[in-house]
Amino acid sequence: MTAPYCSFRISNVELTHLAYCSLIDAYAPDSCEGWTKIPVQITSGFLTRKNLPMARPTRTTVERRRGGMRAAAAMRELARRIGASNPHQFAGRFDAITGMRTQTSGKWRQCFTGEKALSVQQLRLLSCMDADAITLHDAGPCDLWLALWGEPGALWQLCRTRLDSDGPMIEDTKWSEVADGCMQARSFEATLAEFEAELLLAEAYGQPLTLRHLTETVALFRLHGALSALAVMVADSQGLARCLQACFTDAAVHSDLTRLGVVDGVGQELAEFVDSPGAAIPAMDRWDALALKVAWIG
Repeated sequence: MTAPYCSFRISNVELTHLAYCSLIDAYAPDSCEGWTKIPVQITSGFLTRKNLPMARPTRTTVERRRGGMRAAAAMRELARRIGASNPHQFAGRFDAITGMRTQTSGKWRQCFTGEKALSVQQLRLLSCMDADAITLHDAGPCDLWLALWGEPGALWQLCRTRLDSDGPMIEDTKWSEVADGCMQARSFEATLAEFEAELLLAEAYGQPLTLRHLTETVALFRLHGALSALAVMVADSQGLARCLQACFTDAAVHSDLTRLGVVDGVGQELAEFVDSPGAAIPAMDRWDALALKVAWIG
């Protein structure tokens, strides 16, 4: 069955194909995300698009939430880099850098607040201002989106403790050099035990955690689940829920997530893990469980 035609009348002016494409590029990205370019029929005063879906594909509630989380975190990090504290300031500085005019339209407001996902066209525009824009959007703050929603095969690389016990504390700009200097990686079981012991130590001394700690906890949690589905695991995972709760409720981590506008969304993503019975295990019980697995625990 042939889809209905969709016609647009524009001021009774005959448009060339080039003018039509420019018009669509300028105004369609936000309202036509996911549409593909197709041949058009142009008549005097009319634009006719043949076989075009009349509505964009529907998204689930989870997809909309995650799209909003990606948008909010990326926009707020980009804003921080250029010294903007709200969508209006961001638009003004974006316009000054790119020569565009987005401040009066409020183009960025809903993405800044996480109400709306960034379109492909918007990401391309942001990349003109900052080359990291797409990476920030796709990977998330400290690769948190990769840990939460990425493919299982990419999770091990997010576990820095496999190479260095202080991995989650090392700045991203220095991590590649540190990783290159490591001769041998720990096993999954050893990494899991070492990471949990480091978190217990930080808890005992009141040391702040980082978003990298949260990323690694999520990656370890998902990795354990993926490996357990393939074979019997001897690794002690009883402390993972406790680690997730410790990271998410840490003041420094909570502050960063709040600043990025995603604290509620991340909380929803982690709810089933953080609220599990394992999250309430006393610290002393976990020290005892790790004593034979981590050499430095005396």
